[in-house]
Amino acid sequence: MLRGTADGELFLRRAATWDGPPDVGEYEYPHVAARTSTTYRLSGERTDVIEPRGDLGARHESRSVQPPPRLPIPDFGRWQDLPGLAEDAPVEIVDAVRHPLPVRTATRPPWRPPRPLQPDGIEVLFTPGAQVECNDRKLRLSVHTAGHLHLPSGRLIAADPSSLDLGAKPFSVTVPPGSHPVAISLATFVDDTRHSRVTAARLDVGDRPAVRWALALCDGQEPVDLGYREFFGFGVDAGMACFVDSDSIDRMKDVWRTLGGLVEPHYRTIGSGDMVAWSSGWGDGAYPTWIGYDTTGAVTCFVADMLLFSTDDEDEDGV
Repeated sequence: MLRGTADGELFLRRAATWDGPPDVGEYEYPHVAARTSTTYRLSGERTDVIEPRGDLGARHESRSVQPPPRLPIPDFGRWQDLPGLAEDAPVEIVDAVRHPLPVRTATRPPWRPPRPLQPDGIEVLFTPGAQVECNDRKLRLSVHTAGHLHLPSGRLIAADPSSLDLGAKPFSVTVPPGSHPVAISLATFVDDTRHSRVTAARLDVGDRPAVRWALALCDGQEPVDLGYREFFGFGVDAGMACFVDSDSIDRMKDVWRTLGGLVEPHYRTIGSGDMVAWSSGWGDGAYPTWIGYDTTGAVTCFVADMLLFSTDDEDEDGV
């Protein structure tokens, strides 16, 4: 996998090889074959991982200091040097009139540029009375106050409240400790006003409007690893999501169990403001959180996006 640098070059982000039994199907093969991978960081860190039996066996990891192989972006059609970034020996590219490779046609392009999911129209989600469309149906947005979230450490977590004990991590960007208001955006079908879905949840840190948005990341997550419309997000397996402080996890996971997972009707403040929970859009899945910055570069809000209006031809993938 190659990725671009800020100065207009390409560098080798990750290289992997597989060696396994020939009688295994194409979907099972990557999981049982012996696997060797090398990952580079632009900072100069190299990580080598050897898994002799794929997912089934031991995993040996080593780290060293080595800048990644890199080269200027070649002109169109001059790809000869690219494979050499991942190989020790020279690689030759030849033209083949006849080849054994399968040929197929598809309505979608076989490749898309590695441009991660972008925060499109976040402001509209919190515009009361705004009307949007989803699958040829109209929905009207309303904004509701869910209360204040108590953040004693300022380290915010977005997660499935039933999975807080499964390694939920706080975002690397912190906020001032204290209590911060949370707003819920609700979308109601115009032709069926009894049917509503949560569109997004916003935690306000300041009162200045956001002029720039960025994906909220946890430690160890790097945008350079994301492909087309991919994102780092939190997983939902019980149809609900929440905001909670990192210092409150141990207490709130027990409180949540006693509640039986009830959110009435669509959101609820729990434990005197120690957690704000809401129903997650269309249900289970993975969801991104965006950070809004004001004109001074200060954090003004966090928005958990329930991706209510994603379409089939622009599928998003959480990582």
